[in-house]
Amino acid sequence: MAYRHTLGGETYSFETLKDLLAAASPIRSGDQLAGLCAATDAQRVAARYALADLPCAHSLKRHWCRMRKMMLPA
Repeated sequence: MAYRHTLGGETYSFETLKDLLAAASPIRSGDQLAGLCAATDAQRVAARYALADLPCAHSLKRHWCRMRKMMLPA
């Protein structure tokens, strides 16, 4: 599922929730070296808006399903 937000007439797209969270995070030198952070300040702001638009139920449901699979015996 792609996450998108339009800011100043430009649409920014983030392919995964992981990419969205990484782009929305504050700048850190380690993230810059690893290539995980937003390329521009505008991209970071767009990621934060896209993250804010995401319903909490979406991320909670994904994490709950993952945790449940880990806890169930095989």
